[in-house]
Amino acid sequence: MLIKLSLVYIFLFFSTSCLSSNISIVVNSPIDKTTPKDICSTEICTELLSLINNSKKSINFAIYGLRGQTEILEALINAKDRGVKIRGVIDKDVSNNNYYSDTHLIEKNFNNIKSDYQQDINTQRYLSTKKKYKDKCERPLGHKGPLQCFEGKGYAAKDDFSFKGDIMHNKFFIVDGKYVWTGSANISNTGTGGYNANVVAIVESEFIASKYLIEFEQMYENGKFHRAKKKLKKKKLQTSINGQEINIYFSPQGYAMYRGVIPLIKEAKDSIDISVFFLTHKNISRELVNASKRGVSIRVILDATAATNGYSKHNYLRDNGIPVKVENWGGKMHMKSAIIDKKHLIVGSM
Repeated sequence: MLIKLSLVYIFLFFSTSCLSSNISIVVNSPIDKTTPKDICSTEICTELLSLINNSKKSINFAIYGLRGQTEILEALINAKDRGVKIRGVIDKDVSNNNYYSDTHLIEKNFNNIKSDYQQDINTQRYLSTKKKYKDKCERPLGHKGPLQCFEGKGYAAKDDFSFKGDIMHNKFFIVDGKYVWTGSANISNTGTGGYNANVVAIVESEFIASKYLIEFEQMYENGKFHRAKKKLKKKKLQTSINGQEINIYFSPQGYAMYRGVIPLIKEAKDSIDISVFFLTHKNISRELVNASKRGVSIRVILDATAATNGYSKHNYLRDNGIPVKVENWGGKMHMKSAIIDKKHLIVGSM
């Protein structure tokens, strides 16, 4: 996924051995799911549904799109009908299309919906004038995509491609300025519908909700997406709930990988357990190998589609002695999470 010019991460870092009652971490396992369904029976979905149904004043959401999940859509419509103010941000490409088939229903039922379409058009214009550079490493045979050089080896997608738009890949809901639902699950039959493995955090905190609202409004009100986002840039967003420390990083402006993830990997002493959809980040991969060499026990599980991705670093990790498991069930291993030294929990949206 590093082929995109801008990735969107929203990370909550929990430094705790016991989560307080104000924070819930919900994990969905797809092992017993045979096919994607338009239902809301998983806890990651019912928790969101409960927040929407109990909302009184406002719901602000930023989501990749919508596929299925009729109960969530109907709950949002019912909330609007009882006077709750609904505003939303969704992803669009340079053709003004969304990946998910039912996203148009959000635009049909709510007036206050905006997207990153114009920002993508501006980026497309910029890229058309950008100078192209010669390859700095050997290109994989038969691979025509943008070249990534790492540890003396070239990585590239099999097919060349044109820019279709940066992804507004957020997945968060802010309810009544107090509650935040966020995590790796898209609002889809495979995401909140339960077919994929996902992890979600539900947080009750006016402080955290206020920071998410700043992130939301710079997209909704100011039309600033991806690298154009300036608010909260490099800000230290930290609070505590019942004595438990919580750090928030928004990307790209918060440099989540370099200010949040990598420092924890460098500080790891005993163990790192990672569940991630794709692993393509060069510096994350390098630091995992460095941690392994100093004696940290590392385990990684990633999605099967990652194994065919031209930028995946799973073989690099394996070549350096790190055990990597590729998922072997029907649904995707869609989590973006890590546990470090059994006391730091990373919950992300990518």
